[in-house]
Amino acid sequence: MSSPDPDSWVVHKFGGSSVADAACFARVAAIVESQPGRRLAVVLSACKGVTDALLQLVNSAERQDESWRAALQALRERHATIAAALLPAALVQEYLAEFDRDAADLDSVLRTTQVMRTGGLHVRDRVSGYGEIWSTRLFWRYLQQRGQRRDIHWIDARTCVIAEWGPLGPGIQWPVSSERLHKLLPPAAATLIVTGYIASDPAGIQTTLGRNGSDFSASIFAALLSAAEIHIWTDVDGVLSADPRRVPDARVISALSYNEAMELAYFGAKVIHPQTMAPAVGRDIPIWIRNTFAPEKPGTLICAHPNSDQPVKGITSIDEVALVNIEGAGMIGVPGTAHRLFGAL
Repeated sequence: MSSPDPDSWVVHKFGGSSVADAACFARVAAIVESQPGRRLAVVLSACKGVTDALLQLVNSAERQDESWRAALQALRERHATIAAALLPAALVQEYLAEFDRDAADLDSVLRTTQVMRTGGLHVRDRVSGYGEIWSTRLFWRYLQQRGQRRDIHWIDARTCVIAEWGPLGPGIQWPVSSERLHKLLPPAAATLIVTGYIASDPAGIQTTLGRNGSDFSASIFAALLSAAEIHIWTDVDGVLSADPRRVPDARVISALSYNEAMELAYFGAKVIHPQTMAPAVGRDIPIWIRNTFAPEKPGTLICAHPNSDQPVKGITSIDEVALVNIEGAGMIGVPGTAHRLFGAL
């Protein structure tokens, strides 16, 4: 596949395991700096385990368990440790001042939750979204400090991505999201550091894109920027032909079509969620699955028409699922059979 136009945007997304600690941040920065394109959008997840820890704060507050206070302080200490390893003292203080303003907001929300004994969806969305804010603010300052990329800007996705939840999940309001993003973009912007996972609803209230929402964020920003490619960086070498825990000699699949990747995901493979791919599929944007810890490996390409001589791409399985078969002549022409069946289930 030919290299993208250097003037086109390329979106890179790094998951939580890719930004777990200071060494991981340094590794991600080196990968970003090694990319040949002039215009990069870098979408980050929260540091590994932080989203779960933030949701646990809400759970503790709902139970009127005071342990959320110590847990919030532990999150501050973790981010302060990473910042101290990466940034000069002045920038660490600047970063922590912003962190403390966020922590004060969290403290207020959690106090109210503790009194009310219930958080609700809006509270969970508000609290759980701070992880991406903290990781991207830190990486933005760190990448600027290294000085290898130019015109680096931090983008808070809540200011531009408008999502409305419905029965099928978050629906992106594309025209208004595009208009807001392009108003935010400085003319000379060459590198964007973008918060994954979070967005705003049409009323301006913070929402999220669901679990694994940072992958979806990458696809959304690729669509909004008319990007040439998306690179999803994770902790595996690409999409494997089988579960390596069951098939030790499983191999990386070099290329998949969008439909093949969706089929594998549907039947249990941890590839990439079909919802994540939807904006890319609609705009024919290739997606690469690559390993942050082995960036020299090519990974897996997911696109409309891959060049591949593998007729069978992979084998998947879904655990703990029962198949129930209902049959019998007594059901022929009898109304309400499906209703009674699914009602019983």
